[in-house]
Amino acid sequence: MLTPVSTTNMPHKKPKPMSDWHFRVMVWLYKLTDLFSNPERHLEKMPLREGMVVVDYGCGPGRYTIPIAELIGPQGKVFAVDIQPLAVKLVKEKAALRSLANIESVLVDSFDTGIRASTADMVLLIDTVHLIDDHDALFHEIRRILKPNGLLFMDSGHMKTERVKQIVESTGLFTLVEQKGQDMLLTKEPTKEKKKVR
Repeated sequence: MLTPVSTTNMPHKKPKPMSDWHFRVMVWLYKLTDLFSNPERHLEKMPLREGMVVVDYGCGPGRYTIPIAELIGPQGKVFAVDIQPLAVKLVKEKAALRSLANIESVLVDSFDTGIRASTADMVLLIDTVHLIDDHDALFHEIRRILKPNGLLFMDSGHMKTERVKQIVESTGLFTLVEQKGQDMLLTKEPTKEKKKVR
């Protein structure tokens, strides 16, 4: 997961990972909340199919990475992207325990994933947007790695859904296709990019 970094007067400052201690607490809290709120409720809303290439951007401890890798099968691939080294390590360990060879963990130090352009059928952005300060950089990278007909599946996380929709719309990069509660499915906007609204 990413930790918010203030970029006031520094629009291109790189994001910083949350501390190891903070990450471990977050993992523990996920385990607790998963007892009451099954994270797989998101999976039921995703148009997943065998053989897909999915990018789990801000994968954290792999709550979605692992079940998606199982659902898309060995012909598919999941890129588990995070800025926190412990997240990447934990996903690698979970994948090894389940003998999942279709997961590639990607440790980043910026919004650039290093994933080839037009690679992903879907990018997953769950419980992450509230941690991002440079939304423009984030959504440009997501658009870059998505195939022309690729989809972005995201939730509003700890932000109001209307605020997240405003942020996404202000980039001019995506069009909302479907919304169910906090979950949103978006496609790449075919028109020119709009000027960023603040």
